[in-house]
Amino acid sequence: MKKSVCGFFLALAFAAGLSALEVNRPELEVSGDADAIQFENYGGPHAVIDTAAAIVNIGTELGLEVAQSLEEFVSVRPGAKYSLIHAVDLSVAEKLDADILILNSNAGVDHIKNLRRIITGYLQAAYGYETADAEVIATFITVYNAVYRKDIGTFEERYKQVVLDNISEDKVGLSTNWADWAGNTEIVIPLNDVQGGISAVDTTVISDENVVNALRQEDDKAVDLREDMLEIKEKETATATEKAQEAQKAAAQERKEGNKEQAEEFAKESAEQQEIADRKNEEVKVEQKVLEEDKKELGIAVPEVEDKSAYLTGLFVVNESSNLYTLITVNGITGAVVRKSPVNQIKGKTVFVVSDITITSQDNADVYEFYDDMYLAMCGVNDGHSAPRLCLIDSDALELKKQSAEILSDSSELAVRDGAYYVVVKVDGKCHVASYSKDLALANMSTLEVSPSTPLNMMASGILVTDVSGNPRMLDASLNEVW
Repeated sequence: MKKSVCGFFLALAFAAGLSALEVNRPELEVSGDADAIQFENYGGPHAVIDTAAAIVNIGTELGLEVAQSLEEFVSVRPGAKYSLIHAVDLSVAEKLDADILILNSNAGVDHIKNLRRIITGYLQAAYGYETADAEVIATFITVYNAVYRKDIGTFEERYKQVVLDNISEDKVGLSTNWADWAGNTEIVIPLNDVQGGISAVDTTVISDENVVNALRQEDDKAVDLREDMLEIKEKETATATEKAQEAQKAAAQERKEGNKEQAEEFAKESAEQQEIADRKNEEVKVEQKVLEEDKKELGIAVPEVEDKSAYLTGLFVVNESSNLYTLITVNGITGAVVRKSPVNQIKGKTVFVVSDITITSQDNADVYEFYDDMYLAMCGVNDGHSAPRLCLIDSDALELKKQSAEILSDSSELAVRDGAYYVVVKVDGKCHVASYSKDLALANMSTLEVSPSTPLNMMASGILVTDVSGNPRMLDASLNEVW
């Protein structure tokens, strides 16, 4: 992760007022724009010196207490210099929970760096954030609270009643002047999932358009900090995708064991996590585009992106007698071949374009790769060396990136309904209908044994198939037998 403006261990020692012996310099120097945020810090001498670690420990101690009861309302050290209200109500689904860091009248913090240190320590102890990620989020939290200082209407729109009951219009948010902090500050930290680790704090909220616009008023447009936030959101995307895949596998297992209610719960969880992953991925794409424009304006080199506006990709015959195809990308203006796919065993002419795909890297199972678009098709032949499987092909390089774990029937067709992809798979010598998500995670498999060559007739009432005895049978969308 790139170095952010948090500057976590830049100073060697600090005073009891939690400020460095340094010239007063605004932490977010900006050009005077109405949307800009400029923090004014105390710059004079102090009587007592505190280390950076001691300042972080203020937040750490608060976080350790909250970590013991993440799903419950907790008020930590009311009346102390620094108090924390963990305002959560999990019985309410709408709007946001929040942590509220209160700087009481005897609080000594008077420099934005040190306030961020306290928040950093808190995020690490309460939710297990890594130091670098916690620093970035802490910076965004302070800017977010400065942007919405005393804007009670916005807080009422976004937060649950349990949060609103513990903030006040004249104190909520963060003043840009350190002299106003003690006794007049309620820093709101929006929560997404208290058990979510990297996704505990709602990064969408703390990096909304108004916050990003404020950061863009800096001389360097805060490009490093914003890029660090995009990296965090990419981690959130990967985490949500992994959870979606795990829940999907669990749903399939529960259905296989006949536990319909549990299967539906897992399926719902999978859909929710995938929605989060897709939303975060879309945020990254939009914000990355703005970031690249700002880099160009600043004269920062941005890697040239290949102009693909005229490119066309289509199926082409490999061998007339084999019924196998490959993908080739051509220049739609000149007709020149741009790229040929090394995958030359695509079965049949059915290829689907799928979007916003997250898959595990083939080189490292702990690394996730993100694709705007991929091609989903049946690939391979049953020749002892290869085997027919569902496959995902990178739309740029046209390379195979993922294949289904299950082998397909040689004569399977590929059909789609409501975002699920249906094929006939062969397991232990028997054929069954199976459905997959767009990332090739197995969703459902029929217990009914079907003909290896059964058509997958998509009807309003379900999927009409031919069983192993040649009889017509109806399956529902989850591949349970209707009749």
